Amino acid sequence: MSGPLISLESVSFSYGKNEYALKDISLSIEAGEIYSIIGRNGSGKSTLVKIISGVFFMYDGILKYSGKPIFDYDRKFLARQIAYVPQENAVTDFNLTVSDLLFFGRYAYKGFAEFKNTGADIKVVNESLSMLGIDGFRNKKLGGLSGGERQKVFLALALVQLDITSELDGKVLIVDEPLTFLDVNYQFEIFNVLTKLNKRGLTVLAVTHDLNIAMKYSGRTLLFDNGILVKSGITSDIITEESLSKYFMINSQIVNFENDFHINFIPNSKI
Repeated sequence: MSGPLISLESVSFSYGKNEYALKDISLSIEAGEIYSIIGRNGSGKSTLVKIISGVFFMYDGILKYSGKPIFDYDRKFLARQIAYVPQENAVTDFNLTVSDLLFFGRYAYKGFAEFKNTGADIKVVNESLSMLGIDGFRNKKLGGLSGGERQKVFLALALVQLDITSELDGKVLIVDEPLTFLDVNYQFEIFNVLTKLNKRGLTVLAVTHDLNIAMKYSGRTLLFDNGILVKSGITSDIITEESLSKYFMINSQIVNFENDFHINFIPNSKI
């Protein structure tokens, strides 16, 4: 694939008159990378991923996938290429089982009158459950799950939508704060899964507030501040002691232990 997988050209988005959440954003997302999207609350991170995922479409500028404007593609095709997991998923039917929910992720692979679950549908649902270690959730109702368990189920739904049993090159998984509600051990488990899928070609965009996670797992980082993309590039060049001071208003020391970088937050910070 020549050129970026996803590109934004002078994209701006406003929630109201003169209230820009994103201002004149131009950036390129390269295929096969894990990107962390960081910044303080209200910096435009979630707005960005909602535009890329198609949740927001009333914006100024141009969004392209694989070199073509996003609106040139069929919506079902895009659903097979780009999946989005929001911070919180609204559950309207708590009696729905996990298995039934995951089969909804196959809608983009079916014709208008196709309703029966095929062998391919069953295979990808089973694979997604297994990859996230939630095989035992299959017959549980959504209402009986904890917030963290539900988060893993909706991540599995995105994997079903992308069909992780197929070729993943050119496909994009967007996760907005994927660690919400998760215990520490599950946080690393989730990013290990994302890394495994990335090695198979999946491009990952992850909005995160955990800068240590960003440093450990992402090769590239986008740093936003007040609706503006202020830095982008290799993660170790973006998350520095200087940028943490300037954009997050914290004092820190980045230490290298056996080639694993870690941020030591120093007391008496500015906030």
